[in-house]
Amino acid sequence: MQCGISPFIQPGDKDFTEELLELQPIKTIEPLVRGSRSLIMVRNVDDLDFCLSSHSQSMLEGLRSLCSHPNLIDVTLSAGGRDFPCHRGILALCSRYFHSMFSGDYIESIATRVELHDVDPDVLATLLDFAYTGKLTINQGNVEGLICTSSQLQFQTVRAVCSRYLQHQIDASNCLGIQEFGEIHGCPEVVAKAKAFLLENFEAVQQHEEFLLLEKDKLVACLMDECLQLRNDCARAEAALAWVRPCSDSRICHLPELLRLARLSLLPESYLIERLLKDPLVQDSPECKELLEVVSREKINLKPGDPAQNPSQNTHHVLQEVLFVMGGRSLDDSDEEDGEEEGENRIHPKNCAFYNTKLQQWHQLPDFPNYNKWGYSIVSLNNDVYVTGGSRGSQTNTWSTKETWKYITREGRWVTGTPMLKPRTNHTSAALNGEIYAIGGTMMDIVEVEHYDPYSDSWTLTAPALKYVTNFTATACLGKLYVIGSCAVKYNALTLQCYNPVIDGWSIICSPFIPKYLSSPRCVSMDGVIYLIADNTKKVYLYDPDANIWQKKLEESLLNPDSSTEEKALTVESDDVDSFSTPVPALIRQIITRNLADGPSASAAAGENSVLEENRHLKDLLSQTCMDRDQLLSKQAVLTSR
Repeated sequence: MQCGISPFIQPGDKDFTEELLELQPIKTIEPLVRGSRSLIMVRNVDDLDFCLSSHSQSMLEGLRSLCSHPNLIDVTLSAGGRDFPCHRGILALCSRYFHSMFSGDYIESIATRVELHDVDPDVLATLLDFAYTGKLTINQGNVEGLICTSSQLQFQTVRAVCSRYLQHQIDASNCLGIQEFGEIHGCPEVVAKAKAFLLENFEAVQQHEEFLLLEKDKLVACLMDECLQLRNDCARAEAALAWVRPCSDSRICHLPELLRLARLSLLPESYLIERLLKDPLVQDSPECKELLEVVSREKINLKPGDPAQNPSQNTHHVLQEVLFVMGGRSLDDSDEEDGEEEGENRIHPKNCAFYNTKLQQWHQLPDFPNYNKWGYSIVSLNNDVYVTGGSRGSQTNTWSTKETWKYITREGRWVTGTPMLKPRTNHTSAALNGEIYAIGGTMMDIVEVEHYDPYSDSWTLTAPALKYVTNFTATACLGKLYVIGSCAVKYNALTLQCYNPVIDGWSIICSPFIPKYLSSPRCVSMDGVIYLIADNTKKVYLYDPDANIWQKKLEESLLNPDSSTEEKALTVESDDVDSFSTPVPALIRQIITRNLADGPSASAAAGENSVLEENRHLKDLLSQTCMDRDQLLSKQAVLTSR
């Protein structure tokens, strides 16, 4: 076949070129050159670079429209009795599967029709629409089919988006099902997120139906996992009983094994005798009954001082709610730059501690290594504490950093983490769907955002916020990120911006009764409600995202430290301890905290010199420190204790 000649043209037929020439005959143009000298028509100017911004989109739309013309397509896909005319080049660019099919030595590489077996035609239509438009709608109804078919046909981008969508949908009611789905379809990132959620929220998960359908081997693996987080020692035994009870006839044989994993020797004697031994399931199992009786006798015969009688000396982990406090600089701290000999030899005050709201005690923690850093942000994720960014140097020479520090609570030590993509100071951070979001704090006139995935140990840029703010706070609520603030220079009203991680997009929410300007706002979410405070008011503002309405509250329960809701109040930051009218320890009992706990290092360091009683107050605890806003960071943190 010669290039440019159609094999389907019969002798005597006119081709397209001849017909076009008849319609538009070429006219003879008089030469512009007379004599021996040329006439220059264009001045000697710089080259013109032209770019049609809409070209790529119009090409995609044009290619899609060409699919309706049989003469302008080169392959037809068939699935479930439906035909889909399309172009090999488009398919090869979007799918490794089709790229290998059409570029390899296969019969499909020259076939005009390709049959796809075991492919849902509706899902295939969605994938082809994405190939031609770059647009995709994922919901609970189609995500399973999309991730299956995109994995089969190797639409890597679609698979990655579906994987991220699944990770954002994980909650206590579905994490076990999503974990199993990820294992079946080869999505390790989904499995890792679901497993981490299960271990962190095990007691909430066991309240849902999926827990009762869990396989015995998976339950055993979960109970044996050292990362399992429980609020009390009895939770393992209760989980075993809850799993066996609905199907006791078939599962009662597994109860002895499960109870052995419950670390019975660490349970209170009263619980063993009054609760477990009297349970009908235990009474129906002679082996379980004998096991518990032996453990009870051993506990009765223990002598005072025996290590097994002191839970603090055992290696199990129990969660407790605490307030993590970090920062502060000594009043005599000079402004010498980091790294100078005088600064290295200076004795620094303690800069890290936590307050146990139940025991009403302070405990020292290992110091944060960068004593002279300021303007950093702190957040808790998976029971560890992350410190990002901040500035170093002196008053005359400072620079922002990309540094990330992580406090590993089980090991009781600080380690450096993967640095952020951009230096940040006076930014804020929040944990959302198992990831950390660092917001603002750069030198740009936009609120730049990036997020950290602990499983891939990497930072990724996120879409920036729509409106520039400098005086702001952020928190995660109901699967979305909320940024509340204003521009500090203009002292204008607050703006509420919402980030949806599923679509990687921001929106500005117009809400009734949004508060006016607040100085240094701080917020936290609990039970689907956002609580907002500031240092220029004593009022507490509540925002309900579902109703999209603000309320202003200052209830007696928030002010009375002896009320029954003392463990549910608002997390607080302040420039100065004296700015609060109530004593700081009483105020701490008003703090709304989430899964917080004390770690092994805290227990090891919690000797006579490290435990500070409530009546000494936070001001007395840090009397040698200057409570700078960027130095005293009171945040939520989850620590684990022995």
